[in-house]
Amino acid sequence: METVEPKMQHSMESLETIWTSIENRIDELEAIASSIIDLHWELVMQNEKPGWQNKSHLNLRIHRKGNNLRIDWTGVKWSSTANGKKYPLYTHITKGKGSHTYTLSKLFAFAREWEKPLIEETEKELAWIRREAFHLNRALFSIRYAKAAAMRSKEGE
Repeated sequence: METVEPKMQHSMESLETIWTSIENRIDELEAIASSIIDLHWELVMQNEKPGWQNKSHLNLRIHRKGNNLRIDWTGVKWSSTANGKKYPLYTHITKGKGSHTYTLSKLFAFAREWEKPLIEETEKELAWIRREAFHLNRALFSIRYAKAAAMRSKEGE
């Protein structure tokens, strides 16, 4: 006894539609995060005074590889060569275990006093984007497995 039309049983169209919708949302999150980061850097540049010793000791960046969206803070320490030329050394700052946010104490360890309120606000705005992007990425993995299961059932006919 057949309960589902054969065409409907193996249609990948709905899975493709869901996949595309999730990718579109990741694109939106990337654009939102980029604008938050750009605004953060504009405000940092407005408040920084001239000279390397007055520069921010935090770096904020966004990176996307495929559908994986990373928004990371890194610490910056300044060093100098034998001839006195300054250059930055970047330090990885870890998020809490299983967390999508940075603890403010870890960020503030690198922060100038004037930028602490800005860092706190920026991190608050970026945390929900990291969390949502993480769950959307997991959803794409689930859809990939659902497609594979549908293909296997189609082959079993």
